[in-house]
Amino acid sequence: MSEDFNLRSRAYWKKMGYGLVLGLLSAIGAFIFIALMNLGQSMVLPPLTNWTPFTGPWWMVGVMTLAGLLVGIIHRYTSAREIDVFEVADKGYLDPKPVPSSLLASLISLIGGFSLGPEVPSGFLAAGLGSWISKWRNLDTETTRTTVLSSVSGAYAGLFSNAFAAILILLETKHKQSVVYYGTLLIAGLAAVIGFSLFYALNGFNYASLLGILKLPVYDLRLWHLLVSVALGIIAVPAALIFVIFNRALSRLVEPLNSKPIIRSTLGGFLLGLLAVALPTTIGLGTTSMSVVYHQAAAIGVILLVVIALAKLLALSGALNFGFIGGPIFPLLFVGSCLGDAINLIFPQLPPGLALGCMIVAVPAAMVPIPIALALIGLIIIGVNPIDALPILVSALVAFAITHGLFMSGNQEKESVKKV
Repeated sequence: MSEDFNLRSRAYWKKMGYGLVLGLLSAIGAFIFIALMNLGQSMVLPPLTNWTPFTGPWWMVGVMTLAGLLVGIIHRYTSAREIDVFEVADKGYLDPKPVPSSLLASLISLIGGFSLGPEVPSGFLAAGLGSWISKWRNLDTETTRTTVLSSVSGAYAGLFSNAFAAILILLETKHKQSVVYYGTLLIAGLAAVIGFSLFYALNGFNYASLLGILKLPVYDLRLWHLLVSVALGIIAVPAALIFVIFNRALSRLVEPLNSKPIIRSTLGGFLLGLLAVALPTTIGLGTTSMSVVYHQAAAIGVILLVVIALAKLLALSGALNFGFIGGPIFPLLFVGSCLGDAINLIFPQLPPGLALGCMIVAVPAAMVPIPIALALIGLIIIGVNPIDALPILVSALVAFAITHGLFMSGNQEKESVKKV
């Protein structure tokens, strides 16, 4: 048996020891980061319960402009940058040097109300910590890779309230198709359990805020629901393509300012602040607004729901291209929920759990290359009965297969999702 997966091998148990310790430390780091983000947002952001257009507070323009100035200064004088967590997982190593400044820029971006999520900073915090410890202890390449993956698993299991999702993310990233990889998965899986347990305990033995954001009516699975889920997966594709178009257009517009990061981010903060005044649902991650929009969907109406979804895509793309650091998953979940609400208004005979559940996961799955893990995260958000989960998984796989198989070349895919 290979020493990479030999439970009688001292080297394997040493690797496991490093992996579990790093999973715990990374979960602690991610928890502290999330706590600081929540504290900052509670002090800075307005209550995110208003969806009415042109009712966002004007002082958000000042807050987001100031945040843009600070992020621009960080970019100008440090090595801060957007870090692709999936690329790090593929390589099994992350240069720790840009991590502290990137974390600071990300924390300011999230507290400042930009349409970004904490999954990217949580991921590269964990990967940077694992890489730094591995370098300090002079660990070999394979052990370093295992510690990095275990670190990310520990952080993500806590963040997403789901240890299984963290393991699925590793299965959906690039890896050798070998039974030996189960040795790494065993360590990373145990690290994920540790990370989940830490968040669970520190949250007062409650799940993270993702659990049950939407309380949707229970429905009985029917065969025709599977056909509907395929259609919903197809409907999610245009949203992904619009996001790609926004990214390309804004990237070209912002390109002349890339050598002037202070001006770039300050201007971006000002413009996105104006957008926040026009449509307050573009402020923040989108998790709080998701519930608000669901309960007020009938009052909002189909057209405005679509407008809100498009505005969130624009806010996300703008934040990423103007130099703010964070992830796209949480805002894309919100976009999917808006489109699901719109579809449910058009076709009220569809169970809300089916329409919203499928769209919530299909929209991010069309962009982010972890469709199965996203489906599992979506189940956590809507609290759907596991028996009714199959359509949600189908819609995620359909959206992923169409965008990544038909519309995106390898380079386009990497470019459009490099912010994840």
